[in-house]
Amino acid sequence: MKYTLLYAVVAATVSPSILACTTILIGNQATTDGSYIIARNADHSPLVNPHWFNHPHQTNKTGEFRSSSNAFTYPLPATSLAYSSFSKAKTHDTSFGSAGFNELGIGMSATETIYNNPTVLAVDPYNEKAGINEDSIVNVILPRAKSAKEGVQLLGEIIEKQGAAEGFGVAFVDKTGIWYLETGSGHQWMATKLDNNNYFVSANQGRLQHFDPDNTDKYLSSPTLISFAIAQGVYKPKQEGKFNFHRAYSIDNNNDRLYNYPRVHALQHMYSNGIKTTLADPQAFPVFAEPAHKLSVEDVKQGLRNHYQGTSHDPYANVNPKETYRPISVFRTYQSHILQINPALPQAIGEVAYIGWGMTDLTPYIAFYQGAKIPAIYKTGVGTIADNMSAYWQLRKVQTLAMTDYNQFAPMVKKAYAEFEKKQIALMAQTQKDYLAIYKTEPQKAQTLLNNFELTVTNQAMATANNLQNRIITKMTSDTNAIYPFKGA
Repeated sequence: MKYTLLYAVVAATVSPSILACTTILIGNQATTDGSYIIARNADHSPLVNPHWFNHPHQTNKTGEFRSSSNAFTYPLPATSLAYSSFSKAKTHDTSFGSAGFNELGIGMSATETIYNNPTVLAVDPYNEKAGINEDSIVNVILPRAKSAKEGVQLLGEIIEKQGAAEGFGVAFVDKTGIWYLETGSGHQWMATKLDNNNYFVSANQGRLQHFDPDNTDKYLSSPTLISFAIAQGVYKPKQEGKFNFHRAYSIDNNNDRLYNYPRVHALQHMYSNGIKTTLADPQAFPVFAEPAHKLSVEDVKQGLRNHYQGTSHDPYANVNPKETYRPISVFRTYQSHILQINPALPQAIGEVAYIGWGMTDLTPYIAFYQGAKIPAIYKTGVGTIADNMSAYWQLRKVQTLAMTDYNQFAPMVKKAYAEFEKKQIALMAQTQKDYLAIYKTEPQKAQTLLNNFELTVTNQAMATANNLQNRIITKMTSDTNAIYPFKGA
């Protein structure tokens, strides 16, 4: 038995750790249904209970947004667009939004933690005390942005004027495409629009390279991006030729080779079958790539659940907490999201957030239509103590129990959640068909369809989790009794 592994897992989670995530972006010509997809694992602490918040449309005469993690402030807009967000319990209801959609159909995911060039940061450091950071981005931008591109421009202006408090990458999506922004330093940044036939993956490092200042339909940046790089000696046009954002503003170190590049390598080889890149030459990894076949939400789930299965680098099957390759799916993921926009569908069903609460390898992705009423179970529980009510802790308990003996319990968990997700896919197809048949003539009835869908899948997911808890506890009880039987009269 390996139940003692639980204590190693818990010990690792309560110590300070790097804020780390993995991002996947896919253009609509690279997906099976013509939808745009942005997705990310939010990795921080397993003791964070994230809540779903619906922020209303409102008029603001005065007031300002205040960060809960530093001194960053920003004036509230005259009119705040309604938006959704996934935040850290009730103590962060107006900050640390992580991801969401606003009422105009603009989606965001923030942030991918990245690391910029120390040479540049020595001259233009992060404004850690009062710059914008992960805690503030979604809750400042989504109430304002009327397009994905405008979201980029708004965030870029804030970085230029108030500074970034840390290095980050942020994804934006609307019905016209996907944009991705990366910081270069405290006040420098660039963003690019993803080609619709490509996908992009990032794992805690700056990935963007090519930049064309004359093509503002595809590239945006701080106005002094190139001149500043030249002034600091990190870009030498005569010797280097074309400007390369990554070479000038990012870093590649030994940590990247073990912590970051293996994740990018795994995803690119998963989606672009036959790609020839190797970890020995990570500089050869493409920034953007075409998939070998069109990708679906299921392919994204598979990517976000990856932990090098079937290789010697799988830390869970091999029971190796000291594995040097950092997997994509880690226990300390507190929330994973897949935001999907299908421009061919009405907004209420064309915008879907698939949320995995906790460790992606051992949790179901639950689908949320943006037009639906969200069950209260996703807004329950405060602080870092386990409870019996919140969706998060019902799912997290299964993960914690399964990790006590991964090889024995993980197959049971994965099988049960795969069956749940299969039922969910079928119910989504029927719900969308029924919705399309009546939403123009019977809007209230159509709304009830979406609300009922969320209640049904929530009840099914929690029932599956509770059943798994009981099955694992039953097996652990039996195994423990076999160790300490003390049989006799």
